[in-house]
Amino acid sequence: MQRRDLLIAGSLSGVAASASIRAAEMSSSQSAALKELNSIPLRHAVDDPAAPIVYFSREITPESLLKLYEALGRPARGKTGIKITFESPNGPHLDPALLKLLCDKVQGTIIDCNGFTGPRDTTAGNLRVAEGHGFTGIAPIDILDADGDMDLPVRNGYRRKFARTGRHFAQYESLISVVRFKAHHLPRYGGTMKNLSICLGSISGKAIIHSGGNVTTHYTSTSDEITAQAMADAVKAAMDYRKDRWCFINVLDAFSPDDSCSHARNLGNIGIFASIDPVAVDQAAVDVTFGAAPDEETRRAWEEYHSTMLLPKAEKIGVGRTHYRLLSID
Repeated sequence: MQRRDLLIAGSLSGVAASASIRAAEMSSSQSAALKELNSIPLRHAVDDPAAPIVYFSREITPESLLKLYEALGRPARGKTGIKITFESPNGPHLDPALLKLLCDKVQGTIIDCNGFTGPRDTTAGNLRVAEGHGFTGIAPIDILDADGDMDLPVRNGYRRKFARTGRHFAQYESLISVVRFKAHHLPRYGGTMKNLSICLGSISGKAIIHSGGNVTTHYTSTSDEITAQAMADAVKAAMDYRKDRWCFINVLDAFSPDDSCSHARNLGNIGIFASIDPVAVDQAAVDVTFGAAPDEETRRAWEEYHSTMLLPKAEKIGVGRTHYRLLSID
């Protein structure tokens, strides 16, 4: 594989519409058109035509998000779930207006599971949070574990034989994950991989992941290594359950760090990444946000604290790939 340091562009050239994007997919020179944004190298971007494509737009608008989804070439069929997380009351969350065109296009239902802490530890409380954050105004809402759990088999994973989510998950034939990517927030970075593992887990499913399978009823922690393996297993289970029916979108808008990482700063509005590979779309977002570190030592500290080791672990069991081709739709 021939690698190069590619820089994400402040002024990007790429194909102008979905049709021309699809025609250009086999052109390895497209990613070389990407230039510079704050001199951040995309460490895992390559020109390898076999690498999964991550599409990118500098525009954070409902129109660009819909355009990125359509560029993926994986149209929704049947009942479609748009997996987001409602987040904590008054906490950082997706702008619901950003999702409106996508919801309308696929006639989607916004889906999430209950959480450990109130008010999101009950379906009624979780719905109140969804309403308070504006999500009930753009599409129907479904709390997946409102009527109990279901187990998804894990095949050829690290340590788990199943991942546990809400029973309603079985109703959805097509799935779209949309995440407000958060680099410097909780100890584990918040992206697509978390949305398909911890956040897709019912309360019991979350407990299983955090404990590495030792606890099924409440939060308890284990080592980063074991938790990362359990998260990778859970993502694999979700993808295998609806094979080739997932799309993944990371929104990187202006986000003020609220963790203890030294030198972390608000990078402003970066853009939106989209892929049919959950590892690749997170790796691109990690490359931009953690690549903003002032030196290699700081970057390593950031990535260790926020457990980006999840990505190569997921790659090892076939969830996706850490190297990607970046194509702009702008």
